[in-house]
Parts: sequence; C-alpha cells; structure tokens
Amino acid sequence: MSDMSYPTKQESQFMNVQGGEKKVMKKILSVALSTAMAFSMFASVAFGETATTPQSKFDALAAKGILNGYPDGQAHLERDLTRAEFAKIVTKLFNLSEVSNKLSYKDKGYNAKNWAVPYIEAVTAANLMQGKDNVKRIFDYNGKVTVEEVATVLFRALKLEAPATTNNNASAWAKGYAQAVIDKGYIAATQNFKANATRSLVVETAYAVATATTAPAIVSAEAVSPTSVVVTFADKTTTTVTLTTALVAGVETTINFTYNNTAYTTKVTLQAPKVVSVAAPNAKQVVVKFNRAVDIDTLVESNVVIDGVVKITKVGEQKDSAKDAKVVLSDDGTQATLTLANNDFLKGQYTVVVSDAVKTTAGEAIPAYTTLLPVADTTAPTVVSVSSVAKTTTNKVYVKLSEPVKTAGLIAYVNGSSASVSRDTYQPLDEVTLTAGTLNSGTTYDVSLTNLSDYAGNLATPNPVKTSVTVSSDVQAPVVQKVTAIGDKAVEVVFNKAVDYNSLVGNVRLLDANGEGKGVFTINTTSDPKVFKLGSPLTSLPSTGTFTGSIVFGATVRDTIGNNLGTAVTQPITFTKDTVAPTVVSATYKSGAGLVVKFSEEVNADSSVGGLTLINDTTGVGRTLSSVPTVRSKDGKSLTYATAGAVVGAHTLRLPAGLVTDASFAKNKLAATVLAVTGSATSTDSERPKVVSIVYKEETKTDFVVAVTVSDNTGINASTLRDNNSYTVDSKALPTGTYITLEPAADNATTRIAYINIPRSSIDETKDYKFLANGIADTAGNGVESQNEVAVKLYDRVAPKLTSAAVSTSDSAVLIVTFSENVKDIAASDLEFRINGDKVAAKTFTNVGSSTDKWYVTFDKIDKTAGTQDLNGNTINTITVKVREDDAVLNYQNKVKDIEGNNITTGTEVSAK
Repeated sequence: MSDMSYPTKQESQFMNVQGGEKKVMKKILSVALSTAMAFSMFASVAFGETATTPQSKFDALAAKGILNGYPDGQAHLERDLTRAEFAKIVTKLFNLSEVSNKLSYKDKGYNAKNWAVPYIEAVTAANLMQGKDNVKRIFDYNGKVTVEEVATVLFRALKLEAPATTNNNASAWAKGYAQAVIDKGYIAATQNFKANATRSLVVETAYAVATATTAPAIVSAEAVSPTSVVVTFADKTTTTVTLTTALVAGVETTINFTYNNTAYTTKVTLQAPKVVSVAAPNAKQVVVKFNRAVDIDTLVESNVVIDGVVKITKVGEQKDSAKDAKVVLSDDGTQATLTLANNDFLKGQYTVVVSDAVKTTAGEAIPAYTTLLPVADTTAPTVVSVSSVAKTTTNKVYVKLSEPVKTAGLIAYVNGSSASVSRDTYQPLDEVTLTAGTLNSGTTYDVSLTNLSDYAGNLATPNPVKTSVTVSSDVQAPVVQKVTAIGDKAVEVVFNKAVDYNSLVGNVRLLDANGEGKGVFTINTTSDPKVFKLGSPLTSLPSTGTFTGSIVFGATVRDTIGNNLGTAVTQPITFTKDTVAPTVVSATYKSGAGLVVKFSEEVNADSSVGGLTLINDTTGVGRTLSSVPTVRSKDGKSLTYATAGAVVGAHTLRLPAGLVTDASFAKNKLAATVLAVTGSATSTDSERPKVVSIVYKEETKTDFVVAVTVSDNTGINASTLRDNNSYTVDSKALPTGTYITLEPAADNATTRIAYINIPRSSIDETKDYKFLANGIADTAGNGVESQNEVAVKLYDRVAPKLTSAAVSTSDSAVLIVTFSENVKDIAASDLEFRINGDKVAAKTFTNVGSSTDKWYVTFDKIDKTAGTQDLNGNTINTITVKVREDDAVLNYQNKVKDIEGNNITTGTEVSAK
C-alpha cells in the first residue's frame, strides 16, 4: 500500500496537520504530490487474475514485491500497519534506492542493524515521509496509520473532488477526503476512520485503487493514413494518434504516445490502401470498408455515389443497383454506407466492384476491388428509439429503426389517434416522422406502428409494434457552433440543432471591423438542417486581400420548434483572397448522360474557351466536346459535357486552360489538364487477345529492341501495349529508361506489334532473359489469354569501371582497388597511382582470391628506405588511383576489358584518402 498518510492531532504519522494553518497545508500539498507519484506507480501494477479475498489480494501485491508477510510465513492481515512497514511499502512502490550508512533519526534501536532503516532513510531522502518529532528527530517507526490518513492520501493522489455533503465518522478535517473515497468505493462508509488501519484494510484499499486505475492494455493499432493511427484498448476505448512523421507503407514502425496520462509504446505497419470488405447488413444497404480514410470527393457527389465508382450487379443481370445510391461516410472516413435509391433492394447473389477511382485523404489510389456478395435478408426491423421535442407543444414524433423501412403501408397511432407517416428529405431511411395532434411537453403518449416492414418485406413482430414516447422540453436557444469561411465569398455555419431556414433569410448581416454594415447574406440549405451555406454580400475585397469583420445573427433566428436566439449573436469572420485555382478530381462517363467532370471546388464554365478533347486510347482518334456543360451539380463542383455518342474503353481527356473558373473574386482559372477516362458502356466481346510471339529484333547504338506481336478478334488496346507495366523481365519491372513504340497499323487492326526499347546500359550480364507479357488487353477490356514467358538473349554492353580504392583495415600497407566487375588483361601499369600528389609505381599488384574485380596493391616507402609504405602514416595525406588513357606519344594503349570484351572506362579517378 502506497499510503504516505496525513496525520491527525492524536497520531501524527508525518507532521501535525490539524488546524489548517498555511504552513501545515503547504506541507500537506508537498506530501500529496509525492504520494500522487507513488500511486501513479502503483497504478501501473497489472494482475493476471482478479483476486476476490483479502488473502488473494495480498498474494497478488506480494507477487509484485509490494508487500511481504511475517517471518512465520503469515500475512497477519488482522494487525495494524506500522510506520516501518509503511516505509518499506513506499520504498518498494517508488522503486526508491535503499539508503545505507545514514541515520537521520534518534529513535531507540534506530541503528544500522534495524531492518527498516534503509527504507525509512529512502522515504526520508525522497521527502515522502518525515519524523513525528522533527525537533527531537524521532521517526516513531512502530507508530500506526489511521484510516482517515489513508483516505486523505487517496484523495490527494487520485485528484478526487470533495463532495458538497458528507456522511462519515472521520475527524472534521478529514470528512471531505473520507467521503470522496467512500463515493469511489475504495473504503466502506461503515469503517471507523479514526481507528488505526489494519493490514487487511490497507491491502483491500490498495488492491481496489490499483485495479481501478490500471491503464488498459493496447489490443490493436491500425494506421488509417500515413499520419493517423487508431489505437484500441482492452476496455474497448479508442484513440487516434496523429504522427508528425509519416509512416512508410510496409515498414513496421514504433510509435510513442500518451493516453489518459499514461505513456504507451506500440508498433504499427502502414498497409497499402485497400478495400477491406463489402457487406450487406440488410437488403437496402451495402457497407464498404476501407483500411484508410477516403477522400469523399472521389466517391460521393451531392450525397450520391459517383456513377461507376461502385457497381452492384446481380449475377446474370446488367442493372447497376448502386446507381444513385446515397452514401454516408463514417466519422473516421473508413466506412461508406450505400443506401439504394427508390424502392430497390437486394436479394440473391451480386457482384460488387469498387473502382480504382477512389483515393485516400492522402491522395493515394485504392486498387480496384471485386467480390461476390450474397444477400438474404430475413431479419425484421425493430424500433431503436422514439423521441419528441417541444418548446411547449408539438405534433411531431420521430421514430428511429434498426434498418431502412418503407413508409408505404405503415399505419401509425399516437395516443390512440391516427398519425400520418412521412420522411423529410434530410432524414435517412431508418427514420420516420409521425405527425399527430397536439402533444404537450412533459407528457407521455402511447405509440403504435402497424405493418412496419423493411424493403425485403420482413414484417416486424408483434404487429403492431407498441411503445411510448415522452415529449421532452427544449427551451434552449440554438447555438452557433462553428463559422468557417469557404473561399472568399461564402461561409459555412453549423448550429447545434436544426434551424428554421426562413428565420435566417434576411436576418444574417455582415459588419466590417468598424461595425459598419456591408449587407445581408444569402442563405443556401444543405442536406443537414443544422448546416447552412451563406453567400457573402461583398462585391470585392480590400486591396490588402483580406476582409476582417463579423457576422451578426438576428435575435429572431430560431430552431425548428420555435426557440429564438433572444439576442443577436455575433461571430468573427475573415475573408482572405482566394488564389488557388480549381483542379480536376475525376472524370467519369455516364451512359446516356455524358462525361461528368468533378472539380476540387465550386466552378463556373467559360463558354468562350475552346472545347474539351476526348481521345480514344485504342485508335488514337479524338473528338471535340462543347465547352458548354449540359448539367451543373447543385454544389457547383461537377459539370456534365455531352459526348455525342457512347464512350467505350479507355480514353484520354484533355481540358483546355481556363475551361472553368472558381467562384472566388479572382475567378482563378483551371490549368490545362490531361487525365484518363474509362467508358462505362459494355461490349459483347469476351475473346481474349493472344501473344503471338516475343523475339529479339535488333540492337541500336543505345538500346536492345524486343518485338512483341499480339492478335485479337476485334482489336488491341494500344495503351496497354505501350504500358511498361504490361511486361516483366525475369519477374521484374522493365529496366528504367525503357520505352515502347508501336508498328504503324490501321485503327481496326487485329494484329499489333510493340517494340520494347531496353537501354543497353541496363544489361550487365549476357544471358537469356525471361520476357512475360501479361498486362495487355483488347478494346473490350479482356485481358491477354495466358502468360507467354519467352527467353530472349540480351548482351552485356556495360563498360567496366574503377569504382573505389581504400586502405585495408587489416593491413595498412595494402591498398584495395575495386572495379565494377571482373576485368581481364589488366596490369599495374594500366593504373596511375599518386601519393601526396606524386606519381608512384606499384610494388605488388595481385588480384583478391579467384575474382578479378578486386586487387591488392603495395608501394615502396616514399622516403626511399627499405620496406613497404604504411598508407595510414602521418606523412600520407592523399592517395588517388586513375585508369590511364591511351597515349600516342608514349605509344601506350589501354587494353583492359571485362569478360564480355567491353573496354574499361578510361580517365576515371577515385580517392582512397
């Protein structure tokens, strides 16, 4: 037990604290601080099993070295705890160093042979305990500790708050402390707080505190982004750790963080972004889970899934059930819940495809994902909650269900009277609104729902479902929670509750820094009745580019049940000149609609700019699209352009500079942009292309050329033929610098030839290299029929080089000269050696072992004395080695080559010192 007790007048363990004098209270705080440290240590004690009896709790503490029994082997829990015993407990809890060769007190028997002295001196040195009589220097190591002293220490150590009222038998000064630990359950209210604390009580209390304050262990740590890790603990709580240094995918990294005042260390590995799973919790919804937070703009547009990004198709059918599905992204951004549109629901076997258009919040592309999803919803809906809120009266009851339900055919009664059933546009499908007669605040009413059914037709039982609702009173004014500038012309306002749109219209004003009115904001609704977008009344910004002022919400702004603000609410706002141009987030072809281009922000089209160009990647044929969009999304972030026909297969889209401008005062223009577009129209072609041959064609001055011939019944996707990623060499990517060209052919040619140009400098060994073409596809998207691995011989054309020279670590008289590969026909005379800038001849020149890429070189002493030069000597400042070049004057020709006959690179010089 870590009790560094507070004393009473009757039995002062550390000092006299009765009376509440300032000097005494200062000492109390000092002891409390030390005690808090002790309990902090004690709180870290973890137990494998839960102890239930005083003896088992003693055993658990003893196993940690905190407590000890008596020489007779017994715990003697019935005895009182002495100050000497207490000092030892404190020392063990603190991991204090036991102090020898020091005697701070003059108690009888207090000498070097007393077992308690090292512990008493330890707690004294740490200022955790003091003597009872500091004048006479008496510690009173056989003195006892009272229960109220234990309670006081617990109060201070655990930072508890004293309750307003007390009901215990402690001394007046300790009543608040005692009540606090009673309320926490650490000490029973029936204890005599003025009595001495028994060893049993100390054990019980210590164990209770330890188990209550033990930090939960880490169960898992998952990186949801390169800089964000979600940690889950054994008590099922979670925390998100934000990293200052980004994780590297695939590399296990140790992270350190603090949670609830406890330091933790764990290891985490950032996985490549991916779709973790797809599930259908019911027939109306599909949940897609990612292992990273996703960028909502790559998945959702105006709360609806972007066409083609997620496809849900019943096996054997063509209909995409995901079309127009509403999407809700989880708070952490890793889970997307799709709710099917209209009356659509799932039943049977479905193919779910998540395209690679989805990106993480860090901009990483998530690989495409395909899975089979069986759906057989047989679970009936249930009522989760029923609520009603009123200022005084209302006629609305809100019902939350376990899953989406149909409103058609649903019959409702409130307090025996029929109520209409509806669903507001902002409500999810698992909520319904009942409109009844007048309902009074504070009154409870019966609610009955007949024919409550989900979209799969499962009927709730019993039928009708009967429950009740108590109308809660809400007389609180709405609160403005957040005001955020959007660009330099708009503001997003978030309230804590649903607000009446009409009460905002004409009732929100903008003031400048001097309090001068600048006009009234326009009000735009969103899908959330608590969130509004306000249009600024400013027609321009100051020449400084910054406007600082305030937004004033009128006193009559009210929530949807009639609570007014009461007084005007003012919020500061700053508009800063927007200089960031819009960018393209994605471009998707929608069959029957056109090409939907999504931008990073709200944009406006500029019809004076030339049109878009859409190029077929297979044929190379382009078509020009009008720069005038046919559709502009509600949020202004997406524009749809007519394509004058279907878009089949892979295409490249070119958008001219200035095609759109953003909504800022500066009207920032889009930069010229090029991106890939995949057509969504399908083809009946199911035949796969075939690799006819892979052969060595020729060697140019710079490259080896390998020819790949492919055929298909309808046509080859040229972009896949020219994609380096469509090929491997010896199971590796094509060497850096490789490029691919195509043999000219007609657009509809069924046979195409690709020429793979591999840099000669990348081939450093003559051998047969295994070529594989496995990424080629036809115009219908069918992949190559099979893997066609063919051996093609390529030749080493890389000249050997002198790479390094270094003094041997085992013999300082030896210089080790290294080449990039084995060489032949080399002699010491082919190299130029300089020591301290002067040319020197090699004394010996021998290759290392059986290889010829490393050579040992020694030299005569530069002072002309006998022996071999110590290359690490104090007089040796520089050592260089150079490959000699041909010299016509000296009639010298360097003939050093590698094993393949490539001449060595001459003139190369390296430094050894």
